[in-house]
Amino acid sequence: MKRIVTMQDLSCLGKCSLSVVLPTISAMGVECAVVPTAVLSTHMAFPKPEMEGLDHLAQRILDHWKTLSPQVDGILTGYLAHPGQVELAQRLIREFRGEETFVAVDPAMGDHGRLYTGTSEEMIFAMAELCRRADLVLPNVTEAALMTGLPYRPAADIGYLRELAAGLRDLGCREVLVTGASEDAQSTGFYWSCGKVEKQVLLPREPRNCHGTGDLFAAVVAGAVVQGLDTPRAGTLAAQFVRRAIQATPLERDSRYGVCFESELEWLAQQIRR
Repeated sequence: MKRIVTMQDLSCLGKCSLSVVLPTISAMGVECAVVPTAVLSTHMAFPKPEMEGLDHLAQRILDHWKTLSPQVDGILTGYLAHPGQVELAQRLIREFRGEETFVAVDPAMGDHGRLYTGTSEEMIFAMAELCRRADLVLPNVTEAALMTGLPYRPAADIGYLRELAAGLRDLGCREVLVTGASEDAQSTGFYWSCGKVEKQVLLPREPRNCHGTGDLFAAVVAGAVVQGLDTPRAGTLAAQFVRRAIQATPLERDSRYGVCFESELEWLAQQIRR
């Protein structure tokens, strides 16, 4: 069985980060090992969450793993709270990446043209350094603009997406997949670039935004690539899965609690088995 190690936080209420990544990767037939960076009562979209950082525990986890030399087929990093946790992710990649290990970085630090609450400007530079080590970087348009220094444009036409991708490849990334990449309000999807090869996939936009869908998308891409799919096919599968999860979520549900993705895991598993 393939194994992916993911490093990110755990929100005890409000589906995102580890609470969605772990079951999604597992449903795809891939073992998911975790390095938790923090435990939060809720994610930051809720008022005044309680949080306990786990930096020292994460260091000890990695110390212990070094004595075991586990097989690591994939590494996926998600939300990291501060530059010190980016250094932890750097260590994870440096010490556990094998010759065939696939490394994906989801530089989760902002959306809608601004950084997340509590995220410092310093994180932009730290995350850009982490992306240098990635085989695939998975930013949204905001994060791509922040790391490349380009102005944020919510209507992302193909020319703008090419600029973002070129700037990200200059960081050292082999492949770039920008999410939320659309120039109109009726569609959404992703733009993928690897060298001179590119692809854009668009789906009809659902009439609401829900928390945690970026984490779901990254989990499916990582799980699918480790299982042998190329990145554009993995991205298409991830986009379809996220859309199905949104559609399965009652309209009256508070979007902060995330999407009802659990009912769609069997569909996802069937796609992988084909």
